[in-house]
Amino acid sequence: MFHVFLNNFQSPKQIFTTMKTKFYILLFFTVTSLVGFSQSTDYETEPEKFYFRYGPKFGLNLTADFNNPPENFGDDFASQLEGNYQLGGFIQMGKKLYFQPEFHYAVQKIQNGEEVDTFEKLKIPVHVGLKFFDIGLLSLHISGGAMYTHNINETFSFDLNKLEYQIGAGIDLFDFITTDLRYTLRQGKTLAEQISDFQENGGVINLTVGLKL
Repeated sequence: MFHVFLNNFQSPKQIFTTMKTKFYILLFFTVTSLVGFSQSTDYETEPEKFYFRYGPKFGLNLTADFNNPPENFGDDFASQLEGNYQLGGFIQMGKKLYFQPEFHYAVQKIQNGEEVDTFEKLKIPVHVGLKFFDIGLLSLHISGGAMYTHNINETFSFDLNKLEYQIGAGIDLFDFITTDLRYTLRQGKTLAEQISDFQENGGVINLTVGLKL
């Protein structure tokens, strides 16, 4: 028994070496655990940055009549682009559910007999939108809101009759290029009447393309 005790006996140097090794192992696991916990806590508690984008936007109004489609779409599109256009800017606040005010200078030319009447307007749409099917490369969105239109040649005075309502949808590419296709609702008509009227008589659709900066 005494022989077994001598075999298991460790010198002070051996004891110190063993304790030192165990201490380093314990220290390694402690530091590793603390670092991992710190990173996990930072990831979980770090608030998501507020989504804010702004940029220029360009567009035009397109007359859509499904009962009388143009014979040459390219020529028809070019003539509509020559007759009207708009340019301005927008601000988008919020990523999935967003608030988007815009400001546009719009020009519209209307043939009046042998003369061409030119109308210059300021358009201020304010929309609330919902983004869905976001896969990074592209995302879809729907939106709705109001638009106030002011004729530049007239003295400004706020008039509720100049307030119109819009619905629309669009596509974002790479979270950089944003497109919107919007339809202005006609006043005094229900949604069912709006759809029926658009199918029978067509209407004006607003197409815009913007850049998110």
